[in-house]
Amino acid sequence: MSARTARLLAVAACAALAATPSASASPSSSGGPKTPSRATALCGPGDNPEPGMQGETPLADLEAGRTATPYVCGMRIVGKLDPWGRGDNAMLKRSRQCAYVYGGGERKGIAVINASDPKAPKAVGLLDTPGAIGGSETMDVIDTGTRHLLVAGDYSGGLRPPGPAPLDIYDISDCTTPKLLTTFYWPANIHVPKISPDGMRVYASREYGTDGLMVLDISDPARPIYMGEYPLVLPGGKAQRCHDMWINDDQTRLICAGSVPMIEARKGDSAPSIWDITQIGKPNPEWPTIRFVGTSDIRGQGDHHAPLLRVRGRQYLVAANELRCTAFPRIFDMTDEKSLRMVGEFRLEANDRCLDDPAWAKANAAGSYGLHYNAVVDDAWGGVVLGLFSFMGSGVRIVDLRDPTHPYEVAYYHPGAIDTPSPPGPLAGKTDSCMSINSFVPETGHIWFVCRSGFYVAELSKAVRAKLGASAP
Repeated sequence: MSARTARLLAVAACAALAATPSASASPSSSGGPKTPSRATALCGPGDNPEPGMQGETPLADLEAGRTATPYVCGMRIVGKLDPWGRGDNAMLKRSRQCAYVYGGGERKGIAVINASDPKAPKAVGLLDTPGAIGGSETMDVIDTGTRHLLVAGDYSGGLRPPGPAPLDIYDISDCTTPKLLTTFYWPANIHVPKISPDGMRVYASREYGTDGLMVLDISDPARPIYMGEYPLVLPGGKAQRCHDMWINDDQTRLICAGSVPMIEARKGDSAPSIWDITQIGKPNPEWPTIRFVGTSDIRGQGDHHAPLLRVRGRQYLVAANELRCTAFPRIFDMTDEKSLRMVGEFRLEANDRCLDDPAWAKANAAGSYGLHYNAVVDDAWGGVVLGLFSFMGSGVRIVDLRDPTHPYEVAYYHPGAIDTPSPPGPLAGKTDSCMSINSFVPETGHIWFVCRSGFYVAELSKAVRAKLGASAP
């Protein structure tokens, strides 16, 4: 059965559960007849469904000014804040009732947002220290036991080798008032830092130069100790570079989102890989410090982000590329960690069109419809498994992952027009873009996300929660 046929059948199955308005028969932006959307989202009263393909911002709507109102289905916005009106927000990390939102403009840095009142979140501080001022994708948070820490490194402003690059370490015991403990300088600029689950180490991928990881001991976060740089050596001797990382709870495995092997044209060969990190800090001449465990023989997605997902006792990776409209999440079963097995994937209709028609992709969607980050939550409302996917110009897509082999969309927020420039492409400067690693708040059932236009607090509709089997918080 083709993916297109499967999606059609999924829509038919959902028709009895929700009344989704069908699209009109007016011409689409690609010049052909417009057909009803095959999206599986559960739209209801008060929603404003996408009029064309799933994920598409029709150029006709854009030119007519109809994109001033976002397309929304199955969810509603509870609260919103654009810190200081900067209109250039990008990334999100959460600690309890606080959101840390990186953005540019005149108030460049990490906005500290108190969302204890989700209907009226407030900006209560700005972190613009050496690392935080450039901390776009280079920040992480840990809340475990008595350890509450935020780390932020300079994503683009740090010096290339051999110059140093800053990493700020903050105590966020009071999340509304972060306290700078120290600024540590790496020997080279980093891309993504990842705090270990016990909060005792920071793993960082290098932005330039040698492939591999740098590791920092933060058992005393005010006095960090550099543990060194560790190469990631693939079978055959080639090196691996990670864009992002994921570390399991017992800290024996590191999941690397990056091409295997790493090549300049990384998109075509990308796949997640797994590494044994048990020997870090325990030098053993007979055992590589970091040892390759396995990857997948399926290539094409996985060079940007690969979070770990648990469903009914099994472990999966949800791996994807970024930015291009051919980027979408694939789901890999980790039962055999030496040979990851792809079991499912989630694509928007706009992604399908990009894959099928490169000329249309170049004319309509380049840099606008691709995935950026693919956050997942495996215990929403105590057991619901969700994908909270940021598809840039296609917005935030909420996907039911309870059956990893058949993921389907239940809701979306597709942002409208914006005055500040958006990512490259024909929609640049005309449409908003959502790029953050999104967060589910178990205490409220809310979903937090960030678009260029600001920080959002959203909730799923009663119909969607009922479909998911979730009780209202």
